[in-house]
Amino acid sequence: MNIYAPRRGGPQDPDATARRKAIVEVVQAVAIRSQQELADHLKHRGFQATQATLSRDLRNLGIGKVPGSEGVRYVLPKAPHEVMDESQRRLEVGAFIQSVELIGNLALVRTPPGNAHGVGRALDSLGWPEIAGTVAGDDTLLVVTRTATAARSFRRKLSDITRRAYR
Repeated sequence: MNIYAPRRGGPQDPDATARRKAIVEVVQAVAIRSQQELADHLKHRGFQATQATLSRDLRNLGIGKVPGSEGVRYVLPKAPHEVMDESQRRLEVGAFIQSVELIGNLALVRTPPGNAHGVGRALDSLGWPEIAGTVAGDDTLLVVTRTATAARSFRRKLSDITRRAYR
């Protein structure tokens, strides 16, 4: 790998989120039978992706192949989701949270544009007892905690993961 080339496809790549969204849309709309066919559909949408990138995206989205009357095709899991283990969740949370502001038992979490949903999903899947629920916009996530004390505990846990202090 060229060490001077920009890294693409990692947790800090905003194009990866948009590309994965496009993959879900294509697989929902069209019977895709191969990664090359998927790459062609993505190219029409403005995304260039290597076979390795598509394999990783399909795995992370939980998309698999199933046999059908017209051959094998890709299908979404029952509900489109990213299969994330604990370290992936913590990486997503740590990579995308820019600020946290507490207002009583609520936490306003700011992310780069397009990343609030992924951070909210990762926080929900962590199963922290402080979190009653999350609501995501484009770059802002509202985290509802059970009490103001729980909100402070939530902020401390985020600081531990991101290694940043939040006010």
